[in-house]
Amino acid sequence: MEHINRNITCDACHCAYNDGHMNCMAKEIEVGTHSACCCDDTRCATFKMESEGKR
Repeated sequence: MEHINRNITCDACHCAYNDGHMNCMAKEIEVGTHSACCCDDTRCATFKMESEGKR
């Protein structure tokens, strides 16, 4: 992973793009869903499950 979005924090501890320090390392992110009406309806559509043994 080569890029860090310094202004995007991530608390999804099992996401492959989380650097372990609450920083998103994805080059780009996508936030879903299309039917969101409030912040509780949104989620990171870039989430990718980390592989076993990464950390």
